Amino acid sequence: MNKQNFISIDLELNQPSNRIIQVGVSIGNACQRPEDYVKAKWYVDPQEPIDPYITRLTGITDHDIRTESYSHEYIARELEDLIKEYRPWLNCVVWGFDDVSVLRKEFQERNVAFEHLGGRIIDLKTIFNFMMFSNNSDPKGGLSEAMAKFHIPFDGEQHRADQDAFNTLKFYFTMMKKQNQFIENLF
Repeated sequence: MNKQNFISIDLELNQPSNRIIQVGVSIGNACQRPEDYVKAKWYVDPQEPIDPYITRLTGITDHDIRTESYSHEYIARELEDLIKEYRPWLNCVVWGFDDVSVLRKEFQERNVAFEHLGGRIIDLKTIFNFMMFSNNSDPKGGLSEAMAKFHIPFDGEQHRADQDAFNTLKFYFTMMKKQNQFIENLF
């Protein structure tokens, strides 16, 4: 199995503005145990109150934002350092939504230079949907439901950016291993 590192990014967004309130990142490769992946998260101040529904969904409160948030500049530097250190494939692994474009947009709106990710994404939800349709199975559901269909436990709590990024990466490597087995069986 390939030791190429990959990066998964997940965001939690406030509503209805879709401003970022949390950034989560996980970096690792298919040869690692999931507990050895690099994980990071940062709260971001959306400059507005957190919608009560979003607090119920994510657990992120206005207090979290006031006491633990980081600037976009800081997050960009931290991401850059992680990318330089671990040298992941620069097309991020995401679950069903192009969080990378949302992050880039907020960086641009704040004049934060960040040129360290590829222009494409690897959307694991699309891959999962393909596999489900190919097997005449129902593709509906979120990340944890999709993982359950493959008997892969979801670690942590859903709708926490770092946990979602971690589980997306773990699921991606499981799917990669299944694809590798499929190809080996062809030959």
